[in-house]
Formats: sequence, structure tokens, C-alpha cells
Amino acid sequence: KQWYQRRVRGVLNYYTNYYYKSNLSKMESKARVNGSMLADHVGQEVVAVGKVVTNTGTNMKIELSDETTVSVTFVDTTEALPGSAVEVNARVSDTRSLDGMACRVLSDDFDLKMYDEAIVVAKRYSNHFTTTQSASA
Repeated sequence: KQWYQRRVRGVLNYYTNYYYKSNLSKMESKARVNGSMLADHVGQEVVAVGKVVTNTGTNMKIELSDETTVSVTFVDTTEALPGSAVEVNARVSDTRSLDGMACRVLSDDFDLKMYDEAIVVAKRYSNHFTTTQSASA
């Protein structure tokens, strides 16, 4: 069990350090979710990672790491090409829609399956990981 916890921590640290160097403290205060976790976070700010299906500038459909498709609405235009991996900071409206606040295009070699496995394990063993929702959210 301990080796598995170390492995999951290592994967989460790798993705956090490699892909999210800027604005780390702000992002860490939000829950990282996949589609199956959205219902637990309605009204809260979250971080969701997925692949862009369509993008009209202010409305984007993304397939999250667990292959759930959601609609994300942004106030400002976002430039992410279909097929690219993105990280979206958003407030959950309902189980299929998010109000986007920020969008980052990730590296072409981002592994969505590994990321999904890491956040599922982190949720399952949440007492071993420290993630807090900020009081202002």
C-alpha cells in the first residue's frame, strides 16, 4: 500500500511540477476533478483536464480525462485547437457544464489516462493527500 501511495504522489507531483509551474498555490486550492466527480462540486471552483472537441472561442466542448464530455463557457475568447489537451479552471454549473475562468493548453504528450488514474486514486485515498477548497470559493 505504501509503494502505491508513493507512486500516486509521484505522479501528481510530476504533473503539478512539470505542467503547472505558474500560479501553483492558487490552482492547488481547487479540487481536481473528472466528469464523474462534477456532481459533488456543483457551485465550486475546480480544475478539469481534458481534450478539446470543439471551440468557438467563448464556448468549448471538452472530453475530460474520464471521457465525459462537458461544455465550458468563457467570458473571454480562448484559443485552443481541437485535439489539444487543456486545463480549465472553472466553476461547476451542473454535471455537464462549467463556467470557465482560465484555460491553459498543455503539452502534446500529456497523458490523460494517467492523470485520470492519479486523481481517482487521490480521491479514494483523500486522507493521504492535502487538497483544500479555499474559503472564498
